[in-house]
Amino acid sequence: MKKSLILLLLATCPLLAAPYRKPSAQQARAVSLGQGLNGADLERIKVGNQAGILKVLGKDGHSVAFLKGADSWNGGGIDGREWAPVKPEEREAILRALEIKDPVDLSYQLILKYEKLSRVPALALIGVLQEPHSHEFLRKRLQPSEDQVARRQAVLALAISPKIEPEDVTAVLNLLKRDHNAWNTFGVVQFFEMHQAQLSKDSTLKERVLATNSPHAAQIVSLLQSPESR
Repeated sequence: MKKSLILLLLATCPLLAAPYRKPSAQQARAVSLGQGLNGADLERIKVGNQAGILKVLGKDGHSVAFLKGADSWNGGGIDGREWAPVKPEEREAILRALEIKDPVDLSYQLILKYEKLSRVPALALIGVLQEPHSHEFLRKRLQPSEDQVARRQAVLALAISPKIEPEDVTAVLNLLKRDHNAWNTFGVVQFFEMHQAQLSKDSTLKERVLATNSPHAAQIVSLLQSPESR
């Protein structure tokens, strides 16, 4: 039932789309996400452009309930490409920090109520939850109608996914074709880098990447080269 509802929503979104305005704190609190959470809880999530969720604050809004890479040499919470992958233990720590008991249901809630939520933390959290039904939703966030900051988080969410679908590859290639701004699309390099083992087996992919004329094309093609041909 939930999946059917999401598919219907995805199909009708273009007709219902309106200019996005980040909800006020009062508006966000009125959006229930279940499990004792509401839209305002997303503001407890601090997000980086390159590494996704960096920090989760406690319900008091001050204490730190989760800090990515807290045990690393740099003290954690750094927004860098190398910190983007989410380890299983980090995912569990984020769930604990937000007191999420049912990640599948929360993922559905975030997708269904996306237009009423703060988009960047919502997408970053969807990326961490990594439920299979989220891929189509994330692909749709790569369209021109989406805010460019949100698009970067959608790309990153696909990049850190344990598994990708052929449609994901097509969606990020289409993004590279449409947008030649290197800052807007740098996350696509992460996408190919993190899924290099799977994608390097596609003999047609390098040509498809070059055909985008993206400023990142040469770097992506280099990533796709087999070790023997580098």
